[in-house]
Amino acid sequence: MKIALWGDSRENADNAVAGISGILLHQITDWDFQIQTGDFTHRGKDKDWQRSLNYKGMKELFVKGKFFMCTSNHDDVRETWDKYTKGVLPTNNLDHTTHFYAHDMGNVHVVFCDGYFTKADVMQKWLKSYLKNIDKNDWLIGVWHNPCYAGITYKSSYLKKCEPWLDLLYKAGGDFVFHGHAHVYVRTKPLRPDGTVDAKNGIVHIINGVGGASFADAQPWTEKTAFTPKTKNFPAITFITFEKNKALVQTIDARPGHNLQVVDEWKWTK
Repeated sequence: MKIALWGDSRENADNAVAGISGILLHQITDWDFQIQTGDFTHRGKDKDWQRSLNYKGMKELFVKGKFFMCTSNHDDVRETWDKYTKGVLPTNNLDHTTHFYAHDMGNVHVVFCDGYFTKADVMQKWLKSYLKNIDKNDWLIGVWHNPCYAGITYKSSYLKKCEPWLDLLYKAGGDFVFHGHAHVYVRTKPLRPDGTVDAKNGIVHIINGVGGASFADAQPWTEKTAFTPKTKNFPAITFITFEKNKALVQTIDARPGHNLQVVDEWKWTK
């Protein structure tokens, strides 16, 4: 099972969306579904959704069963979010919205958490209930827009909001959390919810916010960092392939003329 991860496509800087969509539609096509890490639109209004959907290739990617996305600060207009995600994103069994939900495929379980439309106690109740039925031997992934920890990117800490989600995922045997928001690519070492390294049981955070928002400069390396480019960031797609108890992370350079170069590769046996 293979996931294609990207996000923050709102401004289509450097025509990044066309490049990424071209790769996903015509060059690397063996992925099962995409995870978009938010900021799909620039301001969340109707004209912004129309603009984003009309970027080259986007309508072919934005389809039910193939496209999954988390809520975000640039898509925080509830009316238009509900309008455009209806029939494309799944709904949850608690408030029956597309604001938060899960997607399961084989032994891989992905939970999309919402910090923008949903009250914290509602989010917690749903997540706790969902995780009760997850086998710790399965792969468990969390997705929300904002990176958890300050210092690994130029964005401020989101830990006050998301630490309860991290605690639940960690106790349930969580493996990855995917973010956007920062216009960078970062992969962390396996971390406990408090941000300390836990090579055996920790959660690896992957930030891919390089889908077309303004690209940020190289980020500082910290004790949490496993990989981040040493240059100004650029359009990239992260592919995560799962086969039984093994996972392979490969992030490719999505710029024209860069021949799909793998810029980050990491293997993990659960």
